Amino acid sequence: MSVSNLKFEVLFKPTTMSLHMNRSHPSIKRNKIWLLQFISLMTLTAFCATGLITSLLFHDLKFGKYMEASKNGTIAMLSFTTTFKYSLLLYLQKSLNRLIAKIDMDYEIAKGLTPQEKVTVLNYAKKGVIVSKFWLFTAFAITFCFPLKAFIIMGYRFIIKDEFRLEPMFDMTYPEPIESYKTSFPVYFILFVVCFLFGCYASSLYVAFDPLVPIFVLHACGQLDLLSVRITKLFSDTKNPRIIAKELKVIIIKLQELYSFVNFIKVNFSILYEYNMKITTISMPLSAFQVVESLRRGEFNIEFTYFFFGCILHFFMPCYYSNLLMERSENFRFAIYSCGWENHNDKNIRQMLLFMLTRAAEPLGIATVFTNISLDTFAEVNTFDTVLLA
Repeated sequence: MSVSNLKFEVLFKPTTMSLHMNRSHPSIKRNKIWLLQFISLMTLTAFCATGLITSLLFHDLKFGKYMEASKNGTIAMLSFTTTFKYSLLLYLQKSLNRLIAKIDMDYEIAKGLTPQEKVTVLNYAKKGVIVSKFWLFTAFAITFCFPLKAFIIMGYRFIIKDEFRLEPMFDMTYPEPIESYKTSFPVYFILFVVCFLFGCYASSLYVAFDPLVPIFVLHACGQLDLLSVRITKLFSDTKNPRIIAKELKVIIIKLQELYSFVNFIKVNFSILYEYNMKITTISMPLSAFQVVESLRRGEFNIEFTYFFFGCILHFFMPCYYSNLLMERSENFRFAIYSCGWENHNDKNIRQMLLFMLTRAAEPLGIATVFTNISLDTFAEVNTFDTVLLA
């Protein structure tokens, strides 16, 4: 990987390919073919959500099957979350194009940077690639656990117990007449394929959507590090006040662009992270309940163990990268103060530095509707979930 061939579409291929796969990529034309694909995906989601909610309300809770209720309720919330994220991707089509274009423009500018600055840009680009690949592995690992477990159970019954019984991917009570025929192979096969397709669609949406903001934030962190190095070197490499003032103006312009970039992310994704915070406080205890109850029965619920850790990562990663952005913006503020300004008496230069310090007093970060998110926010959410489990 080198700076000369950095491009968002190619660099973060797991995410961009997933965006194309579920037809939510901002560059896809919204024509009749796309509309047909969109209706197919929504029908698939609605079918699974209806089955899960019907089973939850009219069977699981009615007959006191709380373990089944928590399982079906968790997956039903997953269907609502995927629909919400897909809708948000469609709504933010122009915004995503603008953010991606900004990153590609910075990558183009990076071709003319110094070798040390190129290394900084590459390091943060590589971190973004890791995030994208990590979500690819996590999302599809959780999805494939469900059919894999069904096949293992069927194989165990056939080989060890010498009996064959079909095991569904999602064990739920369907509305009639589907419930009466779900054990017949043709109906079982159709339901299994539908559930598997929904799982793949949900996974592709998580791989497409969730790495986006961490990638954007990592890019902002890299740009802040570049500015920190530049302003530190500026006062040590030259004593000419005119050159310093000229370079400071360039840094300020770049800084304003960066503030606008981060603020654009906050404005467009605040509702998402408010939703994530609320849904995490519900889905984490429900999935943990599945794991604990399975252990009490002497079983190991592998799919919901993965799902539980997926719920943690779902909110941990934006909190972590928002916290990282706050740290980098604080480091930039320190770089301004310790750049060696005290050795220069030029009033214009000092005024510009004072303006930069004042602007940098409020750290950059991602926010929900009501508060900035950081590792402290993640700890508060987990503390609340621990109380619920206790």
